Amino acid sequence: MREKEEKKIHFTSGIKLLCVLAAGAFLLSACGKTEEKDTAIAMESHEIGSDFEYQDIAESENGYYFWECRCDDHIDPRLMFMDKESGRVVPLCNKPDCMHDGKDCNAYFPEMHSGQNGVDKHYLQYYDGNLYAVGLSSDNYAALFCIKEDGSEWEINAKLYRTDYMATGHWKSPEILIHDGYVYMVDVKQEMMKLERIPVGGGTAEVLFEGDSDASESMVYRIKQYEGFVFFQAYSLNDENFEHAAGGLYRYDAPGNRCNQIKEGLFGPYSVQNGFVYYGSEEGLCRYSIQEGTTEILADRPMTVPNIILTKESIILYDQMGDGDLTAFDYEGIEILNVSSEKKLLQFFGGNADMLFGEGMDDKGRSLLFLDLNRPVEELQWEELREN
Repeated sequence: MREKEEKKIHFTSGIKLLCVLAAGAFLLSACGKTEEKDTAIAMESHEIGSDFEYQDIAESENGYYFWECRCDDHIDPRLMFMDKESGRVVPLCNKPDCMHDGKDCNAYFPEMHSGQNGVDKHYLQYYDGNLYAVGLSSDNYAALFCIKEDGSEWEINAKLYRTDYMATGHWKSPEILIHDGYVYMVDVKQEMMKLERIPVGGGTAEVLFEGDSDASESMVYRIKQYEGFVFFQAYSLNDENFEHAAGGLYRYDAPGNRCNQIKEGLFGPYSVQNGFVYYGSEEGLCRYSIQEGTTEILADRPMTVPNIILTKESIILYDQMGDGDLTAFDYEGIEILNVSSEKKLLQFFGGNADMLFGEGMDDKGRSLLFLDLNRPVEELQWEELREN
């Protein structure tokens, strides 16, 4: 366990953009329980209203947390913090006179090795005053690690499920979402995946959703929360042809303890806001009414793979599989912004009304990038997220 300083900060806002994202993947069918809701800035449980397709970045009230990319300089990635008020990026360590270049630094966390506690340097989520990561426990469980907001201490918060790491040496990060006192999770190594939840702090896992027992394969992925509901996507296959996949977008209603299919066949990126699901398709940029069950095409041009983020003023799309441009539409479907970049992203993580994040690659290797949406439109450009 470790002890260290607390960081209190804030950030400036300019362009007002709220997020809802998506990227590509697949789904499952059949239910046990599920329904909808999401939030904008902070809920009673102190969940932050950022929207990340991949939980590689965590946002608190004061800043953003992220793991460094592995490189020759950082074989063991450090846990970093970006101050919202100043924009400064520092290792999450306040040991006096620490040079932050060795494993005695509090910003380093143990790697995953058989028989040891170790942290997977990808997933992060900020929840109720603490930071959470996933990793491997010394007794071979996928585990939830709770980290103090200032990085000073950490401990295993809950053991999720037993892994096959000791036998195979292979690790697959579980799909995780912490919401309203529960850890929603998917064991991604299973051929027949299911959505489960376990109380934060540990306890007995409860199965909320599982696919067709006669299917040859099932998948559950892209878990999100909105206004108290938990959304996820799922599909089941009865043959190798994905065109015959059954499933779509679901939501879990915790008080009602049930799941409902919201939209059949929606397997790609999506985002939810104010009772609507936004997504891209071969038809264009679409808005689906959960209550009415109707679809409106906002922009009539094929958009099959973009990540999608909703803001109060704009719908932001990023197509990492295409030209790498970031495009924004208003809610009438009119294009209002296009940002080209020399730094094409390998993954677009998403963000909030002020900042977007992703991972890119150039001749120097992989690096984390950010886009400051508070800057004038003509100055918008992806920049490297690094210590300063």
